[in-house]
Amino acid sequence: MATTEQIAHYYEGFCRVVDNMNAGKPDNMTQASWEIHRTLNIDWLKEIVKADFWTDEDLTIANGLIG
Repeated sequence: MATTEQIAHYYEGFCRVVDNMNAGKPDNMTQASWEIHRTLNIDWLKEIVKADFWTDEDLTIANGLIG
């Protein structure tokens, strides 16, 4: 089982990924790079929400991205 600190670390990263994806493609990134970046991050979000260590964290913020 993950510690409270580990869960907080994962949740912080989770929120950061959601925020970055919602912000859209940075101006200094090519469209091809963005598509790769977005796909990898969304795949990660889909897997991390399945983790069995979550307690009461709100994971619904990723619903719009992961479908």
